[in-house]
Amino acid sequence: MALCLTHAAAGYLVYEAARPAGRHRFGLLATAVVLANAPDLDFVPGLLTGVPGAFHRGPTHSIAAALLVAFAAAVLAWCRRADGYGAGWWAGFAAAAYGGHLLVDFLTVDAVPPYGAPFLWPASARFFHAGSSWFGEIVIDPGSRLGFLRSLVTPVALVAWLQEILRFLLVVGGVAAVRALGRSRLPQFAE
Repeated sequence: MALCLTHAAAGYLVYEAARPAGRHRFGLLATAVVLANAPDLDFVPGLLTGVPGAFHRGPTHSIAAALLVAFAAAVLAWCRRADGYGAGWWAGFAAAAYGGHLLVDFLTVDAVPPYGAPFLWPASARFFHAGSSWFGEIVIDPGSRLGFLRSLVTPVALVAWLQEILRFLLVVGGVAAVRALGRSRLPQFAE
């Protein structure tokens, strides 16, 4: 399981690809980061029932869920009509941010079966996973709340947290560097 910082980095990349030039739009950034982490909200019902892994990597980790989120974003944008972006733009933005989570999970090491996620749910219950993994994982204890929390702070998990912090900082720093290079290459006109 990739941790929240790698998913946040995926959301940040979607935000940077979609945002207009100029100042940051923190509401848009927050939306992208929340959507990129949203599939893992499937831990909440399990935590409430005392079995944290009971619902993880289920329907929330599917293309159908991404399409549902995109549809909801389009409806909300259509109802608001005030932010300068159309419903189609918001649908695409939401699908890309949510889909970033699915891509990260597809590329994450899976040490415990089932491997991957049911991306084609409800059409298929088959789990899909990349042949190679770009991101490491921590193995969580899905059996109890305390076990779940403890598994987030084991020595192996702490190494994963440090890797995710580094990865997140590299993504943000890399994007900032690319944007700065792009600005420095623009012709400067005298006033």
